[in-house]
Amino acid sequence: MTRKDDDMDAQVNNKAERSEERKDRPSKSSAHTKALITRNLKLAYGEVASEPIPKAMLDLLNAMDDPSEKKS
Repeated sequence: MTRKDDDMDAQVNNKAERSEERKDRPSKSSAHTKALITRNLKLAYGEVASEPIPKAMLDLLNAMDDPSEKKS
């Protein structure tokens, strides 16, 4: 077994032992995992979310909201 495998086994075994101790309270690793997920989502989608809405889309949305533009 390599050192990496030994480290992974230690983490898995340690996690299993600790899970019995903390059934009713959130773990620090859970909060850490949520923080990592949040950070990575912001990195992946933050730039896209900050881009302006295209004019054609705004025109379409405005036309849907404007009652004078409705066709009978």
